[in-house]
Amino acid sequence: MMDSRGGTVCLWLLLVFPSSFVVHKYLGWAGTIVYAIVVAAILALRPRASRRLSTRNLAWLVFLMSVLIIVAFLVIYPIANTHVPGAGSDDDDALNLGARALVAGRSPYSRTTYLGNVLHHLPGAFVLAIPFVALGTSALQNLCWLPLFFLAVSKDTNGRTALELALLLVLSPEVMHEVVTGTGYVSNAIYVLLGLWWLVRTTHRDVAAIAWGLTLASRANFLFLVPLAFGCLRQRAGWRTAWRATALTCATTAGLTLPFYLHDPRHFGPLEAANRLLVFNQLFPHLGPVLIVLMAALAMALSCTRMDAWALFRNCTLVQAFPVVTGVVLTSVRDRQINLLYTRYGSFFVWFAFMALASRRSDLLAASSAVSARARSSSLPGPRRTRSGS
Repeated sequence: MMDSRGGTVCLWLLLVFPSSFVVHKYLGWAGTIVYAIVVAAILALRPRASRRLSTRNLAWLVFLMSVLIIVAFLVIYPIANTHVPGAGSDDDDALNLGARALVAGRSPYSRTTYLGNVLHHLPGAFVLAIPFVALGTSALQNLCWLPLFFLAVSKDTNGRTALELALLLVLSPEVMHEVVTGTGYVSNAIYVLLGLWWLVRTTHRDVAAIAWGLTLASRANFLFLVPLAFGCLRQRAGWRTAWRATALTCATTAGLTLPFYLHDPRHFGPLEAANRLLVFNQLFPHLGPVLIVLMAALAMALSCTRMDAWALFRNCTLVQAFPVVTGVVLTSVRDRQINLLYTRYGSFFVWFAFMALASRRSDLLAASSAVSARARSSSLPGPRRTRSGS
């Protein structure tokens, strides 16, 4: 799938769309257009270049790129993390504050970042950030979850597919920007994806369902993936397993979130995050709630479709892309010019799309191998018959 024309177009969109905001911020429209053209040219040449690279050489390139990313983080992150408005991001600061508050036995939502922003994450994000904060900062998350994503890809496909996909990160300024500024969108999307990936593959579903519930208790937009997981499990393991896993997931998410909400509903920071969609009430009355309902309806409708691995992650992509693409369109309508602000949330869906493309490629390769094997077996000469003597 990744080598087909449609797969190449999908990869181009997945690389260009979430990076558009960052590229435009620093290079303007001219730089954004040049970036899109360069990515298209590289992707068009990628199949030919890939055939000339051995898997060993590809692995060395990915290793070199990983070293450069780590060095860039070690050099640039301390410079960007100056707590000066306009430099870096306060997302890592929010996770640091929330994790430390939890460890100290206090509510994380009594704190604000250095920019004066309330903490928008759900409590699960702070729980998952605790080990990294203990090591120094939550910004280290990206250096952990990125390799784990490609390890999962290699488990579902093969090592070469994972290496080729990893090498494409060099074409994503958004990923590089998040790494060096400590922004956690990439990590957040990946650990939710990996929790779902484990849930639908394992036989230890109770543990996996609880773990996935912990990851879902990070941002509210990921809760809309629950119907898709239910639909996939129903098809793979039956109604009873699907209901049990879904109940454990929802109970874990609610058990982590509701106590903080009930403690102080007025200052529960994640509610303010809903303004990402509710702000569109200024365009049309009640448009924000309508978009939320439409997102839920899309998830419910897709949960009723047939889902193998690639279809599951494709559906996750569609559900998570809906508010992002809608946000780009509506802000552009509101401002009467193209507004790329919402493209920075593209990280919430592109990783599901990467996994879907990799899974589809694996399915197509397996089908092609099966057809070739059948063709070879049918072409083999049968046993020679000999005439018995009379």
